[in-house]
Amino acid sequence: MLADVVPAAAAPPESYVRCGPGEAISHPRPGDILLVRGVGWLGWSIREYERICARGADRAFAHWSHAALVVSKSGQLVEVLHNGVIRSRIENYRNQEYHYVRIELPDAARDTVARYALSCVRQKYARWTFVRLAAAKLLGGRLRVPDRGQQGCVSLIVRALQQVGVPFERPATDMSVVDLAKRFGVRP
Repeated sequence: MLADVVPAAAAPPESYVRCGPGEAISHPRPGDILLVRGVGWLGWSIREYERICARGADRAFAHWSHAALVVSKSGQLVEVLHNGVIRSRIENYRNQEYHYVRIELPDAARDTVARYALSCVRQKYARWTFVRLAAAKLLGGRLRVPDRGQQGCVSLIVRALQQVGVPFERPATDMSVVDLAKRFGVRP
């Protein structure tokens, strides 16, 4: 079943589509984003931690636990998992809830974003950066996470979009899935 587009109230002209288990997105585009509500203990743990650290209205954005970047019209993704930066497919998330975020970019910019992400495949996962980000969020953002060039699921997406001038308020290493959802106005 294909989902319909829901306009993002806080961040036009981007829009997003909620895909529940068994649903799929039609016409994926390089440069777009998946926000995934992970299943299992790790997804639950990340969401709960984000909910604890989020302040006020930002708690609504603690719905997701993972993010991935679309790099082809056939639905190929680049994402960061525990074993590093990998190529995968949107179909891997068919049995989970995710929000497909449409980013308004010209075709040349989409190609640039995809090339950057693909150049990161096989890089290591930034485990210590993840731990430092968790501590920084717990301290309310008073701690900055050093950028050692390693990738996390959100930092890879932020760096890729920055290649084509998409602005973000904070450095890539200081951003979580909550921050990415908030930036593009994606609500559960």
